[in-house]
Amino acid sequence: MKLTTGDKSPDFESFDFKGIKQTLLETNQPVLLTFFRHAGCPMCNLRTRQLILAYDRLKQYNLKIISVFESPAASIRRDVGRQQPPFPIIPDPERKLYKRFGVTISWTGFVKIFFVRPRHVFEAIFKNGFIPKFAEATPMMPADFLINPDGTIRVAYYGKDIGDHLPFDELYTALDEMKSPVNLATQAA
Repeated sequence: MKLTTGDKSPDFESFDFKGIKQTLLETNQPVLLTFFRHAGCPMCNLRTRQLILAYDRLKQYNLKIISVFESPAASIRRDVGRQQPPFPIIPDPERKLYKRFGVTISWTGFVKIFFVRPRHVFEAIFKNGFIPKFAEATPMMPADFLINPDGTIRVAYYGKDIGDHLPFDELYTALDEMKSPVNLATQAA
């Protein structure tokens, strides 16, 4: 079942690919929980790269980022981990977290990217050198959840193709709204 704005986020404890325990809602801060396909997915590596490049700006919002990949830790280390992301990446090869957050498979969404985002595919593979690896390839759709400090979901974004993530301008707008005086007063009440 897909989650929507206002739903209480499921909490979890899991170990990232470095073996460090991560808890989703352990601190009173906003969280961006982002689901990817597998560690050898070019579009997933491109989005991870974009998050790395935006990390300093996102830190200004006191935002905690947690990524989830359907790959085992060894694959994450070999592929996406080479980018040395400053945020945790959780391996979930059994897709337990995917199920809890309503993230699904779509063959249509897998094929759709080549028609709706060919430039995105070109950028990932040819410009950035993220060569596809199909060892763990499934047509999982990406999803992003911006979670309020109180644990409610502020934004639930389910991708329509394998490269479709919450646009950064929408993320920044939601983060700005979370910091506004009206929202701060509401959270304090």
